[in-house]
Amino acid sequence: MAAYTQRHCVLTGAAEAEEDPCEVISSNLFPILGVAPIRGRTFSADEDKPEGPRVAILSYALWQRRFAADENVIGRSVDIDGASYTIVGIMPPSFSHAYAPPYHALSESFAQLWLSGIALSPASAWNDYFGIGRLKSGLSLQQAEAQMDTVSARIEAMYRDLKGWRAQLMSLRTISSGDTRPALLVLMGAVAFVLLIACANIANLLLARGASRANEFAVRNALGASQSRIVRQLLTESFVISMAGGVLGVLLASWGTRALVALAPPFLLKTAPGLASGAADSRVFGFSFATVVMTTFLFGLAPALQSSRPHVTETLKETGRSSLQSPRNRRFRSALVVSEIALAMVLLIGAGLMVRTLAQLSRVNLGFNPANVLTLRAPLSGGQYKEPQARAQFWDRALSAVESLPGVEAASVSLRLPVNGWAGQFFNTADDPNPPAGQVPDANYVIVGPGYFRVMQIPLRRGRSFNEHDTQSGDRVVIVNEELARSYWPGQDPLGKQLRVGGQGPWLSIVGVAGNVLSQGPDAGFHPEIYVPYQQFPWLLGGPKHLVVRTSAGVKPETLAHAVVQEIHRLDKDVPVADIATMELIAREPMAQQRMVMALLVSFAGLALVLSALGIYSVLSYSIAQRTREIGLRVALGAQQRDVLRLVVGQGIALAIVGAVAGIAGALGLTRYLQSLLYGVRPTDPLTFAGVAILLALVSLAACYIPARRATRVDPLAALRHE
Repeated sequence: MAAYTQRHCVLTGAAEAEEDPCEVISSNLFPILGVAPIRGRTFSADEDKPEGPRVAILSYALWQRRFAADENVIGRSVDIDGASYTIVGIMPPSFSHAYAPPYHALSESFAQLWLSGIALSPASAWNDYFGIGRLKSGLSLQQAEAQMDTVSARIEAMYRDLKGWRAQLMSLRTISSGDTRPALLVLMGAVAFVLLIACANIANLLLARGASRANEFAVRNALGASQSRIVRQLLTESFVISMAGGVLGVLLASWGTRALVALAPPFLLKTAPGLASGAADSRVFGFSFATVVMTTFLFGLAPALQSSRPHVTETLKETGRSSLQSPRNRRFRSALVVSEIALAMVLLIGAGLMVRTLAQLSRVNLGFNPANVLTLRAPLSGGQYKEPQARAQFWDRALSAVESLPGVEAASVSLRLPVNGWAGQFFNTADDPNPPAGQVPDANYVIVGPGYFRVMQIPLRRGRSFNEHDTQSGDRVVIVNEELARSYWPGQDPLGKQLRVGGQGPWLSIVGVAGNVLSQGPDAGFHPEIYVPYQQFPWLLGGPKHLVVRTSAGVKPETLAHAVVQEIHRLDKDVPVADIATMELIAREPMAQQRMVMALLVSFAGLALVLSALGIYSVLSYSIAQRTREIGLRVALGAQQRDVLRLVVGQGIALAIVGAVAGIAGALGLTRYLQSLLYGVRPTDPLTFAGVAILLALVSLAACYIPARRATRVDPLAALRHE
């Protein structure tokens, strides 16, 4: 087993200061992961000690970007968080170790450098360490969990404060894919459905083509060609068609991948870093070739077998019919169309559910107004900011400078941002100062500056906001949200009540009750939150890191980004500035996955609908061509245009109805896999199912109408002379 802890590190020196995610690791982490540096070495056991030599290993991306891929960087010193570290290694470009959780999804989420000196001692045993291990050969994760439960029970017995504590084992593969796995599986399924629909259409076309060549195959058969010889020829022709489509698909994929990268949310690009490059590798080409071979065999074989078995005598007769025009063949073609419609129905219902989900998400009350708010992260590090008072003074000067800029309405600071800023802290109230072990309440802990509620436009339901008197020399104060007040003082006035964070420190008096704000995205709902002024606690968690700026009406926040950064660097050029974004963009991040899935599902469903309509059209067109004599005879015997129209349209609508029923049955079973992506809508939403059924009916009717109109124009005399 190895251990690591995560944080953000600030690099200073000759180049502009920058902040990067980093990890302090034990020396055996890389050997356990089975990876070695491409330059230099890993850490030694002596370097695990906090008092040991300070050494660092760079990621390949950081080496390329900040050090211009300098081969002589090994042995060079670099300033990290105000301390000097010696670079001893560079990791390969293919290696990435997920940094989780980032401050928010705009942050880089893969560690960019690794530091020595992890402090694994009882005095530093905070809950910010992660363990990683490799299972023994033949040991399953479930068996390891059972052993770990025994260890957890032993630890729980040793420490009374850890009642109910246990270690949780998780697969690294599961953690790496995270919440993106359901979305990727859904999209992979949608791609497979579209491929099946397209292949069903091709199979129908190959059957029709085989029917038109019935005489050719009959002659070949009469001259001694075996069935296997004809099948090989037809499969070869199908393979050529498939290869041409595969080559064209790979070429289109080079453009499509770039479009997908532009559409994909940042977190997906971080959990799937290979996607960001947009480059196809040998695995992609291998998969494409395998798909071509598979589709050729599965969807080219049936038409080839049908075409290779003509009734020679009947086919060679002038008025004879081949086996390709038999009822069995027509049923097979109809079954393909029914399958297309069923698959399209499933895709359309899935797309409809995602559209309704986004509609529900867009109506969620965030609890604040993200419009006209600029955000950036500017962590303070280095020797000059070791003292908490120095950090507080910097932010006081920075806020004053930023608020003086034209177009700025208000500015403030915060340790973390809403929507992606959850950080739970235990607390207890003066009414219940000693809750039982395992029942200590927790809340989102937010350190903010004066004016924060004004910048974010978070309403104050009772009491007051923080002001210039809330300093270290004043009374310790706190603002709680409505959820916390309702949970712990129901029916009471929370103003004047006291609570204490972390089970230690001073009692804080509640001076205000703020409106509820989403801290974890719409799915999580509202949680208790505690706000404290950074002037009273400048040492907590390194102080605030995010600057939030509200611009005046009509002033776009992004236009002031450069001026705000200049003001910060005017105060200290070594303060790194990162994650410059609007609050509107950050507020949309929790919906990014649903938005991407919806856009792709709608595209796939639209393509499937078009292909299904073409399938109905082709079957009816071919049927009319085969039934020309019959239709002419009906017209000659007195059938009206509406009778012919009803006959043809009825045939197509019957296929659509059977396909729709099968599709609804399939959707009822498959849409449950969308559950984790849905919000405010059930997987069996009747409104979505009904809307999709109506849409499919209208499209099917349009696909039937064109060949039906053609059938009504059949000339009886010409039809009776047909063939």
